[in-house]
Amino acid sequence: MGEWTILERLLEAAVQQHSTMIGRILLTVVVIFRILIVAIVGETVYEDEQTMFMCNTLQPGCNQACYDKAFPISHIRYWVFQIILVCTPSLCFITYSVHQSAKQRDRRYSFLYPLLEKDGRKVKNVNGILVQNPDGSSKEEPDCLEVKEIPSAPMRPPKSSKVKRQEGISRFYIIQVVFRNALEIGFLAGQYFLYGFNVPAIFECDRYPCVKEVECYVSRPTEKTVFLVFMFAVSGICVLLNLAELNHLGWRKIKTAIRGVQARRKSICEVRKKDLSSLAQVPTLGRTQSSESAYV
Repeated sequence: MGEWTILERLLEAAVQQHSTMIGRILLTVVVIFRILIVAIVGETVYEDEQTMFMCNTLQPGCNQACYDKAFPISHIRYWVFQIILVCTPSLCFITYSVHQSAKQRDRRYSFLYPLLEKDGRKVKNVNGILVQNPDGSSKEEPDCLEVKEIPSAPMRPPKSSKVKRQEGISRFYIIQVVFRNALEIGFLAGQYFLYGFNVPAIFECDRYPCVKEVECYVSRPTEKTVFLVFMFAVSGICVLLNLAELNHLGWRKIKTAIRGVQARRKSICEVRKKDLSSLAQVPTLGRTQSSESAYV
């Protein structure tokens, strides 16, 4: 359960600053209806699924072969894998936004530091006050900062860098929502083709090494069917919420974000081509006959 708690905190960090209201609702659905149910309830339901999967045969290896055919991957493991992959785009967005915030903070410090150089002597606070001595003279308040001459130019970095940073974060957020929705749809389709909507109570199997067709009995089939349908519903709700969030962000912004990524790749390719062409045009330096005679 501790691993899921770490994942919940990371997702909350992604949502607090940059997500829309629909994104916050989606986080609630993912945390409560997926992580908590899979971690708390699912493990107790599926803990004996292989040991209680019994077939009416004593042929060695037949039970294991039929179980592998009935459940190519366990429900609970499939859902854990789904949660991890679906949350991966959000975790990548956290990494990107934290990196951009750190870069912006470094730029701000590098811009303000030359304006606030310190002398070797004690200085007054920017909001400092001259303290009156009993003899009527004034002295500086100890251990304060000095007021330097403030230039007429504004002490803020150019707005263009901040705007570019916000555009980059918004673009990355839209891209991660698109990828997250694609993963949701892919896992929804995979769950349907693997399991369908029902877990049968009796599974007929004729797989090798079974000598004939045997009947195998699944433990807790009704309970597992309820879980299966419930996870189908949760995945469908997540897909709808992702589409609603994309609609809220605006399809024009999405097209602009995709075009921005394509334009950036194109510009990088053009710069690389120019660098290669400039390197190819550099003349090769060789010794001429006159230069050789100069060394004699």
